Amino acid sequence: MTGRQLNLGVTVRYKQGLRLRVGVVAVLSVYSGMAWADATTPAPTTMKPIKVTAQKVEQALQDVPATVEVVSGEQIELRQIDSLEQLGKQLNGVSIGSYTGSQPRIFIRGIGDMTDLKNKRVAVYVDGVPQLDAAMQDVLLGGNVERVEVLKGPQGTLYGRNASAGVINIVTRRPDDHAISVSAGWGQRHAKRLTFNAQSGVFDDRLRFGVDAGVMEGDGVLKNVANGSQGKLDAYERRNVGFKLEADASADTQLRLTARHFNDRTPAYLQTYVDPQTLQPIKLRNLMMAFASMGSATRAGDLNFYEVERNLEGDTRTRGRALTFQVSHDFGGVKLNATTAWQRSKQEMRTDVDYSADPSFFYNFDPYTNDHRQLSQEVQLVGKRDKLDWQAGVYAYRDQTLNTNRFGNSFGTQYQDTRYQTSGWAGFGQLDYRLAPQWTLVAGVRYQKDHQRFTDVYKNKPEISRQDTSTTYKLAANYEWRPDNVVFLNVATGYTPGGVNTNPQMVNGSPTGPYLTYGHETSRNVELGMKGVLQDPALSYAVSLYQTRIHDQQLMVLPDTQIKNVGRTRYRGLELELGYQFARSWSLNAGYALNQSRVEQSFEAVAIGKAVPLAPLYTAKLGLQYQGAVADGTRLTARLDWNRTGRFYANSANSIGQGSYDLMDVSARLDFKQWWLKLNVNNVFNKRYYQLIAANSPVNGLTSAVYGQPRSVMLTAGASF
Repeated sequence: MTGRQLNLGVTVRYKQGLRLRVGVVAVLSVYSGMAWADATTPAPTTMKPIKVTAQKVEQALQDVPATVEVVSGEQIELRQIDSLEQLGKQLNGVSIGSYTGSQPRIFIRGIGDMTDLKNKRVAVYVDGVPQLDAAMQDVLLGGNVERVEVLKGPQGTLYGRNASAGVINIVTRRPDDHAISVSAGWGQRHAKRLTFNAQSGVFDDRLRFGVDAGVMEGDGVLKNVANGSQGKLDAYERRNVGFKLEADASADTQLRLTARHFNDRTPAYLQTYVDPQTLQPIKLRNLMMAFASMGSATRAGDLNFYEVERNLEGDTRTRGRALTFQVSHDFGGVKLNATTAWQRSKQEMRTDVDYSADPSFFYNFDPYTNDHRQLSQEVQLVGKRDKLDWQAGVYAYRDQTLNTNRFGNSFGTQYQDTRYQTSGWAGFGQLDYRLAPQWTLVAGVRYQKDHQRFTDVYKNKPEISRQDTSTTYKLAANYEWRPDNVVFLNVATGYTPGGVNTNPQMVNGSPTGPYLTYGHETSRNVELGMKGVLQDPALSYAVSLYQTRIHDQQLMVLPDTQIKNVGRTRYRGLELELGYQFARSWSLNAGYALNQSRVEQSFEAVAIGKAVPLAPLYTAKLGLQYQGAVADGTRLTARLDWNRTGRFYANSANSIGQGSYDLMDVSARLDFKQWWLKLNVNNVFNKRYYQLIAANSPVNGLTSAVYGQPRSVMLTAGASF
């Protein structure tokens, strides 16, 4: 290996005889999840250790016996990541799509959700608070973000329900400076982006506060061929404001209060029908026959890419607010952390659910409303004694979602007024024991009880309820074979509670059946990995092999459109991350994630032995970054990112799917003494692709898709004082 070239080969064999050889030849550095020296000052060719709170205590990344990917706030700002969907493009083995602008569908290692947004498999946390409603997940990312930690594999011990695939942990910046910053951006399709951040302190900085605000708006790209409108259907507006107050009540006690408010107007359903074999966008007619399960729709012509047809364009309007109060007190040897959080969001959607302008049939949400509120409390004790680090805690939550819906359609107007309530509590603990200077053993356990209740208020039907209990565990070993370099092995379990279907069973194409309950789902993961940081050469790396099994899997069963426990799946994979800083100003990162999924049990015989739908076979990423002085008092940061997504299937028979595709992004920023100028170009070559394809959507026998984002250009200027 020369001083500027790294060759690494990894060979993996599975039982079925699959053989993979990964070769990486790199002239590289800073991986977005592998932090390097400070981004604003010249750096020697060395690496800085990363601190994370993935296990709810601050520790070095190498001390966490699991795969954790970190995206720094500097990279989020440089690449202008404003949503979870954009974040997913930067992560290894993670894919995030959306039917609408405020309800992301998140998949980690091929495991995620398409239908049930109440009982999810990927948990999203913001500053230690779970986002139980999908509408809250995306908008809170638009604040002042310090870093995003992605924990892969089941995290049931510390995070509980809805973390059977992993956790996205968003950490916002704390007010620890005296500064004001502003920025304004302009881009294609009338895009505008304004941000404001201010932080300061009084009483010798014992009382600190910060304020951040942001406005984003712009037109879309979709053309509605039914009325000729351009860019209206997928236009967007996002407005966020946040306030943070921190106080040192004493040398041992810290208080923190956080408040956020957002007001969004995002696209509603953006699907178009596609030919299941060629993926050509198409028009359909005679949809009444398909929706009533009495026949098939007929093809009425083709559409161009980025064209749809709608007789109702509509949008999704979401307004929300959140309040969090946190207390930390050091008793001397034992530290108490308590988090109390309240959130409320209200979403109103008007949209064309039949995705067409069929003159003989229509089916619209007009409107569909979702009024959600939640309250949660967690109390944690953390201690250290000799060779033992420990933590124990209790967690309790309660949330409620009110749905009031008006379905206008050719069968006559239908009304729905329902109430969905969940509550529960949990006790958890974890021990980290240093068996020897190089060996650490980790054991954790959690007991959780959940109660879910559903009431059809409009039809005045009796309450339907479901209760679940679970015990999840984690066992792990960490071996530090050299400073800051470890090998780890872990076995962990996850849990997704059961619930009640929020729509009645379809009978002869009409929602006239009962509301069915379904049971809980469990997962177990075994993972072997190695990660670390080397200073000569300046290299960071992470390699892991894993196998995850999901039992009693919750699947949407057609044609009665009910979630049932009818599945068992297995996922096996390899993940590789490399960062190599080969010069003072140059850096490069590389990532590769292979995921081999297999359906072992299903209500569909054709699915057994096939790959799990919507799970890409692999993802690959490569990024090159330059950072250095170009003139006296002027610094340039320039970055080129290439992302490749492998083939994925849209149906259980693996007969419908999309081949691999490549995206290229460019980011460049010039920093002057007090102000800066930044250019972002995403999807440089304007690649046409689908971010999501769904078979049997919206009804059995039809295939729909959501267009991927076209090329976008934005120029941003900012200043700091």
